[in-house]
Amino acid sequence: MGKLAGKQFNLNYMTLNQHAEFKRNNLIKKLVSNSRAIISNQIALPLGVKKMNMIISWIAHIEPIGNINLTVFKEYMSETGNLPLGSERLHYNPEFLKLQDEQLDRITIRFKAEVIDKCFEIIKNYADPISG
Repeated sequence: MGKLAGKQFNLNYMTLNQHAEFKRNNLIKKLVSNSRAIISNQIALPLGVKKMNMIISWIAHIEPIGNINLTVFKEYMSETGNLPLGSERLHYNPEFLKLQDEQLDRITIRFKAEVIDKCFEIIKNYADPISG
């Protein structure tokens, strides 16, 4: 019974690994999709980068992406983290938002080319060649 229990444990371990790989692959598809959305302006760059950081974090909990340096997304967020992004902006005074947007725009302009380049690199390395 001990051997059988050991085999059952190994089978469960493989199943967990397969599940983790499946989950990681789905998250990488989200990374590619978000990269496309950023490049095509379907999502504003600040929100796209915020989403990118979440997806990268989720992937890293399973197995970090090692062949691409993705620090530009973290660097951008470290400089914009104190600025209102997304629906939280609805709670702010319009005049205050204008001042915040000036700061956000300066940061975004500084990082935009590198973020776009990194999005293209993600697509090049991870997009499914069949679906594009």
